[in-house]
Amino acid sequence: KTIVAKMQKKARELDNKFGQMLLCCLQCCICCFEKFLKFLNKNAYIQTAIFGTPFCRSAREAFSLIVRNAGKVASISYVSTVVLFVGKIFISSLTTAAAYIYIDREMAVELYSYAGPCILVFIISYVIGDMFLSIFDMSTSTILQCYVADEEMFDGDDCYAEHELRNWLNDFEEEEKKLVAGQ
Repeated sequence: KTIVAKMQKKARELDNKFGQMLLCCLQCCICCFEKFLKFLNKNAYIQTAIFGTPFCRSAREAFSLIVRNAGKVASISYVSTVVLFVGKIFISSLTTAAAYIYIDREMAVELYSYAGPCILVFIISYVIGDMFLSIFDMSTSTILQCYVADEEMFDGDDCYAEHELRNWLNDFEEEEKKLVAGQ
């Protein structure tokens, strides 16, 4: 990425529009590849933890498991992403509101404006919320992979997943298919 960024800077200095466009596309491809590797790495570690297989084999198995169950994985991942974002905003807003109340009651005379401390509290609480909710994200991905692997390895009542969980996920998948088909 750094080399491409330096080449982009050089192309800007030389006012080479085609070179800038080509390097911008290359930078985008590198970014997509990096995201893919992070995704694969995360899921390979989950597979390693579940089955105790070596990393490369786990990466291959995780990728094929996700591809075979792309609909379930995509829908649950989308919902969990939304929940995580709302959770981060909720934690940050609640913490900032509490800080505002505290500052208003205890330090009103000492401060000229509440904006600076409140913005700082919001940023810090967002970062801390992000760290804690990343654990939730990893556990959601792990539970999802366990569920999908369980569903593939065992049929019907032999699955280890609870009956209510299977029904809920099947209903969720059917609703999503209806929404996609209606659009």
